[in-house]
Amino acid sequence: MLLYIPIPTNYPVMLLNYLKIAWRNLNKNRFYTLINVLGLALATAAFLLIIHYVRFEYSYENFYTHADDIYRVTIDRYKGAEFVVTDCETHYPLGPMMKKDMPEVKDYARLQSMGEFQEIRQGNKVIRINRLYAADPSIFSIFNYRFIDGDPATALSSPFQVVLTESSARKLFGRTDVKGRTLQTQNKVFTISGIIHDLPENTHLKINVLFSYASLPTTINADLDSWQGNNTYTYVQLMPHSSLITLNEKLKKLSREKIKENIFTAQPIKDIHLFSHKTFEPETNGDIKTVRFLLVTALLILLIGSVNYINLTTARSSERVRETGMRKALGSSRGMLVGQFMIETVMINLLAMGCALVLINLFLPLYYNLADRSADTGFFTDPLFWAMVAGLFVLNCLLSGIYPAVVLSGVQPVSVTKRTFTGTVKGVIFRKALVTGQFTAALVVLSASLIVYRQLAYLRSQSIGLHTEQVLEVIGTYNEQDSILQKEAVAFKNALLQLPQVQQVSVSTAIPGIELNMLSTTIGISQYGSNTGQGYNFYMYGIDAGFVPTMSIKMAAGRNFIAGSTNGGDAVINKEAARLLGFSSPEAAIGGKLSMPFSREKKYSTIVGVTEDYHQQSLKDALRPMIHWYQESGLFYSIKVKTADMPATVAQIRRVWEQQHPGYPFEYRFLDDLYNQQYKGDQQFGKIVEIFSFFTLFITCLGILGLTAFSITKRTKEIGIRKVLGASAAHITGLLSKDFIYLILIATVISTPLTWVVMNHWLDNFAYRTTISGWIFCASGLLTLLIALITISFQTIRAALANPVQSLKSE
Repeated sequence: MLLYIPIPTNYPVMLLNYLKIAWRNLNKNRFYTLINVLGLALATAAFLLIIHYVRFEYSYENFYTHADDIYRVTIDRYKGAEFVVTDCETHYPLGPMMKKDMPEVKDYARLQSMGEFQEIRQGNKVIRINRLYAADPSIFSIFNYRFIDGDPATALSSPFQVVLTESSARKLFGRTDVKGRTLQTQNKVFTISGIIHDLPENTHLKINVLFSYASLPTTINADLDSWQGNNTYTYVQLMPHSSLITLNEKLKKLSREKIKENIFTAQPIKDIHLFSHKTFEPETNGDIKTVRFLLVTALLILLIGSVNYINLTTARSSERVRETGMRKALGSSRGMLVGQFMIETVMINLLAMGCALVLINLFLPLYYNLADRSADTGFFTDPLFWAMVAGLFVLNCLLSGIYPAVVLSGVQPVSVTKRTFTGTVKGVIFRKALVTGQFTAALVVLSASLIVYRQLAYLRSQSIGLHTEQVLEVIGTYNEQDSILQKEAVAFKNALLQLPQVQQVSVSTAIPGIELNMLSTTIGISQYGSNTGQGYNFYMYGIDAGFVPTMSIKMAAGRNFIAGSTNGGDAVINKEAARLLGFSSPEAAIGGKLSMPFSREKKYSTIVGVTEDYHQQSLKDALRPMIHWYQESGLFYSIKVKTADMPATVAQIRRVWEQQHPGYPFEYRFLDDLYNQQYKGDQQFGKIVEIFSFFTLFITCLGILGLTAFSITKRTKEIGIRKVLGASAAHITGLLSKDFIYLILIATVISTPLTWVVMNHWLDNFAYRTTISGWIFCASGLLTLLIALITISFQTIRAALANPVQSLKSE
């Protein structure tokens, strides 16, 4: 075969020649080209999608101009030397005092949740809007929200002003030019002083409505000078280059003066989403462990794709050795040969990148659904995305191309008549090491997905102390006058109980599974007349006599509230609360007195019942000490139904609601959905790991398929001779498969401790967790082995059954 040797000084001609040769080689070996392109394309697409998700998780708060200087102040609560909990909400005077006494504090902004103001009346209709806060006017200078209409300097400077986001304005009025108009909530009238653009998704502090902070003394009787309660979020903007360590030292000193043994601590706002899991967070935050695991997974998938290319290229180098030796003999330099082989790599990666972009476009809807994000129309218009594509293309070319190019270009001219590098022990061991690394990565991700699935199954199988099945939660109405609320509640309950499908109805101010900021909390409760129990964080809400039976909560001692009675000054607690209050047993708590009175006539409350422990939140969290007072009105109606036709039952309940509450929206949730929602992030993580474990296995198997096909091609004569000498098809199949079986066993041994360490760390997020059993790693290894054997069986069985006469004719 005559080869054209390009003249080094004529680079355009030389490049054109390289392109022609590269294309001919790729076209000639279409099977291997397809495997390389598909493996790299899948790896690249998976990598880019995961990195897009990781980038988004790390981007929280970055759109704020002063993000690096903004901090949130929280409270670390202690009982003596014992740490109890960290609370995100602080005291009203904290922000003003920090600005006054700490020179590094440039400004502060306080925000307080105003959930009770979510019902906004428009004529005869009530519209509900969530994520409402009261805020200082300085919020607009610290967080630089973008105004559509209004003046940031005065928008929240006076009582009874309100600022709406663009989407809230459209929901309430159908348009955004509503500055100067009024809205009514809780029998209070607020003037709209500004409209701001909707906030992006990547912030922990999502807002729809902002009321002026100066309205709080009138609307909720707040004492803004009091250090008695902590119900407000405090954010501070520091001077540039201020020391967080110094600030926290000053906060510790302030804490000793104002809140005794508890400690104020500032945390960077950019750390909140991934690193903060405190009580009363505005939103459920992400998890840095999950993000880091996904980042490692992305890198592993990318490496697996490149390893496939390296393995196949070096394994097939014997087919190119004569060409390479001849070129060297005729004067080609090693650099020119490296260039030629890199051209082939570039072409493969160009094809792979094009296919990867097509795959990304196809899978974008699935990706957004999996990531629980709204579709981003700017995915392909983001300059950073294309910068990543360009950088990844170069990286892929280097990862997959440099080593094979160096190996192939290193062939000596004399090697035209000798075996190649890949026939040496060194070459074989290197390829086996790469394949073992691929299997190890695949097994780590696969085992992790099984552990996530097992943990979620474990959580679902555990009792939470109450029954959530077929319990409907209807959101009631807000109203200032308790007497009206009580009459509404009684009338609605009685009407519901007339429905044959309804078994129980209760009303309460909060419900199990609801966000913690809907509950009252206090550290001031103890046994009356002593300090026993004081310092622990107790969670409280009002319930009626139907709550315990509706939720199927069991009594451990004493009794439930009595229906029809005032139950004045009575309290029902759970066993955890009894334990923290110092009672030796549930029975010992009956008749005990609490320092917090639930009746105006008494200075204390009397414990009349102790329930078995139930989980107010999911099993991710430890048991919470619960205290309940008696109340016949509240925001939530819990309806226990027994029906096979849930849609028809819900429709009947809706009709009753609309008759009793004309103009009010009918909103409901199922109690089991509330609990399942708390596992949403973990379920999402499990699905992502499951999908990408398939990716890693599939890409690895593509490489095995190519290596097996090439191995069989090189051993065709050997297979024919063995068959002539009496070898069975099963023997030959085993002979061709055993190397991969050994490699999978080695990979299983390597991956087991790695996976155990990583996933044991992840399981630390749960108060109740499963154990990591050895069968998980055995199952992962067996599944990988099975898939690998199925992959190579198509090639090995065909080779084993081939006519030995034809095999011996093979060159």
